[in-house]
Amino acid sequence: MAPPSLTYILDNVGTSTIEKRLQGLIDGFYKSNPLAMRLLQQDRILADGGKDVRQRIIYTRKPGGSYAGSDTFDTSKKESRTEMVFNWKQYYVDISLDGIDLLKNAGESQISDLVQDEMDEAQMTAPDLIGDDVFLDGTGNGGKAITGLRAAFDDGTTYTTYGGITRSSTANTPGKAVSGNVTTTATTFSLSQMNTFMGTATISNHKPNLIITTQALWNKWWERAQPAQRFGPGDARGALAAVGFSSIEFNGAEVVVDGHCPSGNIFFINTNFVKMVIHSKRMWEPTGWKYPTNSDQAIQQLLWAGELVVQSPRLQNLATNVS
Repeated sequence: MAPPSLTYILDNVGTSTIEKRLQGLIDGFYKSNPLAMRLLQQDRILADGGKDVRQRIIYTRKPGGSYAGSDTFDTSKKESRTEMVFNWKQYYVDISLDGIDLLKNAGESQISDLVQDEMDEAQMTAPDLIGDDVFLDGTGNGGKAITGLRAAFDDGTTYTTYGGITRSSTANTPGKAVSGNVTTTATTFSLSQMNTFMGTATISNHKPNLIITTQALWNKWWERAQPAQRFGPGDARGALAAVGFSSIEFNGAEVVVDGHCPSGNIFFINTNFVKMVIHSKRMWEPTGWKYPTNSDQAIQQLLWAGELVVQSPRLQNLATNVS
């Protein structure tokens, strides 16, 4: 009986290895990004499908108010909600094996080890690809990147639209509902100033519950915070500390570091109004091995499709020039 071909071994052992490692890659994707981890904890990672990503928003109140006796009610039809619309954004991680490497590792266990090495790299690459873009404006790679927090939190000065809606300063309009808060003026770090920034994104009992910044600014926060407010990895008093992030409590919000956060930036996030929508068929879905006709390779991609959606930008704040 002839021994199995390299193609057969790769299609079976290699594919099986990738499938076994996918859950670890997916877990690593969440655990390396504090925003994604918090959204996962709150069940705000949603699987969906369809032509695009849509988010309904309420931008004003319905008619109503006090009355006396036989006053006439206002029963006129008043539009109070609309939809933001986003396109699916796609990412891939490439796994390529040269023919000579396959020949050198022809046995089943060697092929498995070779694919394991590729998956180790994929597990480090996948979170970084999206982690970088989470904090940016969605214009990366010709507008193919996810619509990041920089665009979502803008007040209309730099990014005039969000989710297909033109931003506006007029109250009780869709444009006002999608207008966020951004401070670009140079600011020296102080807890008092951080409290002011947090207040800007607070309406009634809705306030930021997650603050993401750089290591340098987190260190300044740490120096000024009371020891009782500092949570180390594994400390269950902080939701993110419980899964490995060092955090500081500030006005009920966890302050954490994300290495992808741009220098000088502090994001004040109300995660109750943020969600990550991932296509149900594209959570790092493997394509299967492909064998080009013009090169000695075996190639496979892991594919992701989704979008980051901020449902209420006015409940968020961004300081971009803090030192």
